[in-house]
Amino acid sequence: MKAMQKTSQQTYLPVLQLVDRRTRWPRIHHSSFIVHRFFLVLLLFLFGCAGPRTQLMQQVRSELAASQNEKAYATYKTKVKDTQRVDELLNLGLLAFEAGDYATAQTALAEADRLAEERLTKSTSREAAGIVVSDRVRAYQGTVFDKAMLHYYRALAFVAHGSMSSAVVEGRRIATYLEVNARESKHTYKDDAFLQWFNGSLYESYGQDNDAWISYRRARELYKTYYGLSEPSFLCPVTLGAARMVGDQESEQELKESCPDAVAKFNTGYGRMIVLCETGLAPPILEANIVLPIFKNDPGNFADDAAREQYAWDVSHRYGPGYQYDTRELNYVLRVAMPYYSSDYFGSEVRGVEIRGDSALPETATAELVQDVGAILRQDLTDRYPAILVRAITRALIKYAAKEAAEEIGKRNSSALGTIMGAVINAAGVASEAADTRSWETLPDKIFVADFQVPPGTHHLRAVFQDDIGGALFRHDFPAVEVKKGEVV
Repeated sequence: MKAMQKTSQQTYLPVLQLVDRRTRWPRIHHSSFIVHRFFLVLLLFLFGCAGPRTQLMQQVRSELAASQNEKAYATYKTKVKDTQRVDELLNLGLLAFEAGDYATAQTALAEADRLAEERLTKSTSREAAGIVVSDRVRAYQGTVFDKAMLHYYRALAFVAHGSMSSAVVEGRRIATYLEVNARESKHTYKDDAFLQWFNGSLYESYGQDNDAWISYRRARELYKTYYGLSEPSFLCPVTLGAARMVGDQESEQELKESCPDAVAKFNTGYGRMIVLCETGLAPPILEANIVLPIFKNDPGNFADDAAREQYAWDVSHRYGPGYQYDTRELNYVLRVAMPYYSSDYFGSEVRGVEIRGDSALPETATAELVQDVGAILRQDLTDRYPAILVRAITRALIKYAAKEAAEEIGKRNSSALGTIMGAVINAAGVASEAADTRSWETLPDKIFVADFQVPPGTHHLRAVFQDDIGGALFRHDFPAVEVKKGEVV
């Protein structure tokens, strides 16, 4: 409770200042409030409880944290059968991948992709329900980042299955998706430096050097301002190699000058080894409550969108932590539920990864942090927060308007029925208010990559995950890996 309260206070004022006055919402008239009452109560029973899902994810996350991937997969698929929810399919697909069930992983992720696209164009009724009841009844489509990472895991599943041509197809889907998103998105996450490098590696492994060259260059450009991460040291050498393959002498010379050590790291007689290391778990989305006052001199019942719009605008300028007012002015208190990420959540103890090998390995390779998933998710929620808040305030005002309309009927008829109905509607509105905490919870918190050259031959590698003082937290031994000259493995 203390953590939730602290988070609400920290985000209250900055968030409210971002409310957009131009947003329009459906009108709720006095004559239709009874219909909305029954609709609200019905949806309350259908969608109001998230307890079992929360308990399931707590168990799955605990098993994943203990590196019990197969057990986590078995736990989840037993409880989630024939699901048509995008978030559940994403979790199922990644759990299946981690457990080595690549066929199920592909099926689940492909279905999640299909449903996300379908609901993007057919979500009108649930959007309206979300404004009346709760964001949890809205069709979850996944975030932009979810959809990009969906193709990443599909590509990895194809790689694990030995189907490089299909993996490259998924890489192209990532590139196409990111290209459209970079052009149209108003959020921070427009393009992805890590996935651009990943695509380039897929292209190069399949002999598509020109596409690899383009992706590597894009990755280097993005890493200049990418969630506080530095460009990994291996990116310049592989970009130099791609420039040589496509015969771009001008770019090759520029690369030699900007990163002179890249020439020494590039050996045409060697093969290339890539090790992807995922650590920790992405932060779960939690729920916090924000209380908003309605005063006696505020609009009567907020029965039209103009009144609700004005109130939202006033909220963004008038209220905040420590706002003082005379309680005698208070007429009603609105409670809205908002999603947030805990500021004290740490997704992983891992601070570095070393790749150690046999005598054929020139030196210990250090895996570098290339994707901070937790940072991306937190920023994405920050970007979406104003729209979520506007919906929450509007939803609370609609419920308040329904309560006021019911009480008004009682006053006109000199009956206590209106007061009773108003109380029932108010109770149902409060009980049904819930933040949308659905997310792809099985994503890792961070991704480290080692990308280095080795002589042709068979190699035995070990990944050692380390804490902030270099202590070994976890070790993983890979099966023997055969690498040929010029090959990407």
